[in-house]
Amino acid sequence: MSEWVYLSYPLKEQTPLYGNSGKLEFQRIRQIQNGDSSNNTELHFPAHSGTHMDAPYHFDDNGKSLDEYPASNWIFNHPWFLSLPTKTATILEFLMLEHELEAIPMETDLLLIKTGYASFRNSNDSLEREKYISQGPGISPDIGNWLRKFRNLRAIGFDFISLTSYQHREIVRKGHHCFLNEGDGEPILIIEHMNLEQLRTMPKNIFSIPKLYEKDDGAPTTIVATI
Repeated sequence: MSEWVYLSYPLKEQTPLYGNSGKLEFQRIRQIQNGDSSNNTELHFPAHSGTHMDAPYHFDDNGKSLDEYPASNWIFNHPWFLSLPTKTATILEFLMLEHELEAIPMETDLLLIKTGYASFRNSNDSLEREKYISQGPGISPDIGNWLRKFRNLRAIGFDFISLTSYQHREIVRKGHHCFLNEGDGEPILIIEHMNLEQLRTMPKNIFSIPKLYEKDDGAPTTIVATI
């Protein structure tokens, strides 16, 4: 029997942000316990907060924004799952993963990479939580180039804070461009900061619905999957 699970984290004020840049604020502007007729909240947070999706427009003024994609783009019927455990700020490079990448079926529309690095995110130790923010893995440009040229992905997602490792920004910053902008094939959207802890086997279907706003360069996304 299939089971539905979340592959995204709910936003909260303590949600870690890349490089500790930005701030999340939830203001309870009306509360029943204070005599108001309803509970109402104002939300203030960067677009690239928590589990979120990056659009081509994020790094290119001429790139497509999320609100320009059709609704069908958020439904993935052929996901593929790779488990690549790491506890260090590893840069995932093509030569390291050549066999795993070549095994990805041609019909795959969403590639998920689980490293287990999220254990630092959810730790009670402040030093380990800081490690998740500033010492995470990254994905090199050569993987983006290869996937766009030889596979038909619409998106890639993973359980660390950003495709660009904060410790190796000069090395892999180009990775965003290689997935989203210049290159052969269609851009591959990037889903960062996913919750893959419950994922042990290949998911069957995935729905990743970003919060749409006009000309959005990125947005938090709620992700559900059947396993």
